[in-house]
Amino acid sequence: MTGFEGIDAVLLDWDGVLHYWQGDGEREGEQAESLPANAIASAAYGTDAYEYAKLGIFTDAQWRDSVAENLARRFDGRGREAVRMWSADRGHLADGAIEFLAQLRERFVVALLSDSTDILVADLERFGVDTAFDHIFVSARAGMTKPAPALYQHAATAMSVPPARILVVDDLLVNLPGARSVGMQVAHFSSRSSLSSFVHEHPIQEEPCSFG
Repeated sequence: MTGFEGIDAVLLDWDGVLHYWQGDGEREGEQAESLPANAIASAAYGTDAYEYAKLGIFTDAQWRDSVAENLARRFDGRGREAVRMWSADRGHLADGAIEFLAQLRERFVVALLSDSTDILVADLERFGVDTAFDHIFVSARAGMTKPAPALYQHAATAMSVPPARILVVDDLLVNLPGARSVGMQVAHFSSRSSLSSFVHEHPIQEEPCSFG
């Protein structure tokens, strides 16, 4: 896919495309409680609780409580303040994201599809982009995670757009086969990409704007 030809809707990922984590709160929390580097990540991700939170079985708060309990067991009661500091860090909006979304919405139905806990809606409000999408799909609400084909089909049905006329943009290659399997077009947003470079590589208009 080299552009937006034949496209009526764009389905965007959140983390790694429109939003980034730099890990400041995680590092500061670990340092504050003298925890080893990556202690929070090892307690938080790849766990049953995290998978349950992405599916909406656990709330985000329940997942974070489980992280604090995990750390407390491993590090003599320490970890709760580290989790509080980590949780307070909500990352950073990508440069030019608001302008990018506004430009897309001039021509396309624009939707967000994210594997996330139920905290994402509050994060969108915090960054001022909660009204920047025509549709918002969160795995914790849908009860499905990427790359499940049913999740992409669910999004297409809700948008009332044929899958073949939807472009999916995701930073994780592993997610794209699920979208492709239901007939969607796909574009990989690599770790070296910026929203500005993506517009130039996938022109939305004859003279694409530069952001950032």
